[in-house]
Amino acid sequence: MSRLQRHERQAFILRACRKGVLLWTACLLILLSGCWDLRYLDKLGVVLALGVDEDPSGKQKLQLTVQVVLPQNVAAESKGGIGGTAVTTFTETGDTLFEAIRKMSAKTSRRLFFSHTQMLVIGEGIAKKGIFPLIDLIERNPDIRTDISVIVTRGVKAEQLLQLTTQMESIPINQIHEMVEVNQEAYGLNYVVKINDLTKLHGQGKQQAVLPSMRIEGDRTKGNKNENVSSIPAEAIPVLSTMAIFNNGKLVDYLKPKESRGLSWLQNKMKSTVIKLACPESKGNLIVEVHGVNVKYKVKKGENDMPIVKVHLRVTGSIQEIMCPKVNVLEEKVLNQIGMMASEVVKNEVEDTINKLQKKLQADAMGWGKEVYLQQPAIWKRIEGDWAYLFPKVKSEVICTFLITGSGGRGESIVE
Repeated sequence: MSRLQRHERQAFILRACRKGVLLWTACLLILLSGCWDLRYLDKLGVVLALGVDEDPSGKQKLQLTVQVVLPQNVAAESKGGIGGTAVTTFTETGDTLFEAIRKMSAKTSRRLFFSHTQMLVIGEGIAKKGIFPLIDLIERNPDIRTDISVIVTRGVKAEQLLQLTTQMESIPINQIHEMVEVNQEAYGLNYVVKINDLTKLHGQGKQQAVLPSMRIEGDRTKGNKNENVSSIPAEAIPVLSTMAIFNNGKLVDYLKPKESRGLSWLQNKMKSTVIKLACPESKGNLIVEVHGVNVKYKVKKGENDMPIVKVHLRVTGSIQEIMCPKVNVLEEKVLNQIGMMASEVVKNEVEDTINKLQKKLQADAMGWGKEVYLQQPAIWKRIEGDWAYLFPKVKSEVICTFLITGSGGRGESIVE
């Protein structure tokens, strides 16, 4: 075969291969062009929140309430019209969440769609019976994200909270959802807990669940009416309470405000907060704003091979208000004194929280078991089976270092 013939043969094979690839690609495009799971938005009811309560009739295990957005009303409002409420709710009972969801098909013309769900609201009554059965469907079902926030109601039903109209946001669950995040960023009384945070608790360490709680302030009977958002102030509003403590998945108690903030310190969830201090040498107060927090645990071996947990907090902050006469914060010794006072406040809050969780509630909501498992696996292997009994007896040591990094532009206070 001549060189020309070989060249023509190679060119022919190359063209044939290109045509084969193009034909194969075309076949794949035909197969992939259809959307087998296509869902039209005008056929879906977008669920923004789930609320779970006890069945008031007692015939079934739970009552499910879903908050569904009404896009036609949201669109009318955005154009300056009056379109009615931005959401509605549907309520149904069942022995499981999945059963209650499917039974709701008798009450709505649209199939419920959960990919945009933002929050799970658990009623106080059913939280006392156990929360883990409620999150199994969410963790297992691919249609529902596992990064949705979870809260528990306090003194009200989840249904009431989801039916509350709000002034700050036209979609109520948006306001409730943002309130937890804003509080964590600004004050640290609560912090965000998500579904995937709860599912991780089943690993080594036997850490107990905690959830932010929320109540309704005002006249609850008027909370679900449009008049609630047209009055100043509103007749009823959602208000964040403190962190709720669980033991074996069941609600046992709520922390006090300082204890709740102490848990934020311990869990390294604190973003920022304010600390009120008494004036060093006179009447009045000064305010320190926290900017940064770093928490580290060190587990040591103590007597009888029992673990000792050492908590070291490093906090930075600045002075924001001074209501003290004759205090000059430009002096280094004054800043050091204020830093020591602030560190004592943080230390007391943390120790009070530890004492409450260990002695009264006997619930390891701080995750100490996990720290023992990671840092002292030999000790954990020996005490794992008795951790619930031994946890209240574990000794701890809290060390707090508070560094004042700023004091504003004025040295002395203008207060006389």
